[in-house]
Amino acid sequence: MQKNPYLIALLLTVLSTLPLYMLTSANYTLTPKDLPTSLLSVATVALLSALFARPSTAAKSNRGGKKSRSRSVAPRTQPAKQGKREQGEVKWFNSTKGFGFITRDSGEDIFVHFRSIRGEGHRTLKDGERVDFIVSHGDKGLQADDVVAL
Repeated sequence: MQKNPYLIALLLTVLSTLPLYMLTSANYTLTPKDLPTSLLSVATVALLSALFARPSTAAKSNRGGKKSRSRSVAPRTQPAKQGKREQGEVKWFNSTKGFGFITRDSGEDIFVHFRSIRGEGHRTLKDGERVDFIVSHGDKGLQADDVVAL
């Protein structure tokens, strides 16, 4: 069963109004002076519940030029040719940003992301290093997948 984030936000908003309802049913009279505080608390809970119920956006591209601190989601890829591997040379790789380019033996440059490098821990490539990889179609075009240093 898939969770609908808007339904979750609505449910949490309704639940957040229960204490307010309980106060009014316990002979506590709300005055117009209490209204802004009550509405602000309900709006805050509604906003927070919508933010927490929303699907993760870590995979979306960061077009503002700011560094993304979350690297928990790998780029989505669909292998163009399952198992057919190619070779090339690392044109450049920025280990701080986690990406670079490989020049295929055919001469075309192809994007490589650090998550596509086979291995554990800090995965990086050296400029000029020979690599073996599978060409995949990513969100922004061709990219190297399952990259292995030779």
